[in-house]
Amino acid sequence: MNKICKLSAIALLASSTSLMAQSKSFEGVSLGISASSVGVEASGSHTSNSGTTASGSLGKVTQIAAADLSYGFAVGTNGLIQVGATYTPGKAKAGTGTFTDNTSSSGQTTTSPGSINLQVKDPYTIYVAPTYAISKDSAIYAKVGYAAADVSANATGNATLTKQPGDLKGVVYGIGSKTMLTPNLYIGVEASYTDYDTVTGTTAVGAEAGGTSGNKTVNADVKVAQGVVTIGYKF
Repeated sequence: MNKICKLSAIALLASSTSLMAQSKSFEGVSLGISASSVGVEASGSHTSNSGTTASGSLGKVTQIAAADLSYGFAVGTNGLIQVGATYTPGKAKAGTGTFTDNTSSSGQTTTSPGSINLQVKDPYTIYVAPTYAISKDSAIYAKVGYAAADVSANATGNATLTKQPGDLKGVVYGIGSKTMLTPNLYIGVEASYTDYDTVTGTTAVGAEAGGTSGNKTVNADVKVAQGVVTIGYKF
């Protein structure tokens, strides 16, 4: 009976040590380089001083690279909390949206097609990711964080952009996994969705065919879906 108790205690201790090792594999500082495919969708509307409106949308899929820095804190035997930041240097063309401006005067209406080109520069996120270690080499996580980026735009056609939309700010949600290839080298995959706040700009519309010039307010709602593959090193 004593032998059985001793063997049980040894087995329990070994199991506990193994479980602790699961979270320890992902503790500490990690630095990763990621490649991602990004889908951007922006839908917007234009409202003039006279009350006329127009609407349009744009969408684009592009590939970008980013750097990710995180730190993992162990919570229990196989749980962790990761806190980190992701930064994408440079800029990417988010897409081109077409629109139709209507100006009117004395019963006449002039229709002028145009387009707005949108560029996103230096996007970054700050996030928290509760993580569960399935084994000592594999973990899954959910992520929530704050996202921001610089955005610039230019208009073509009969309208010129007189006021830039301003910075993008929003919330990012994601799910993903990490797999340790060696004690220090890992690969990660992630799917995320970012919902940015509405951005606003102003276009000036010229007069044509008897129409009157005026300004239009441009409101755009920007959403980003992203698939990410990361190769990283845990220090």
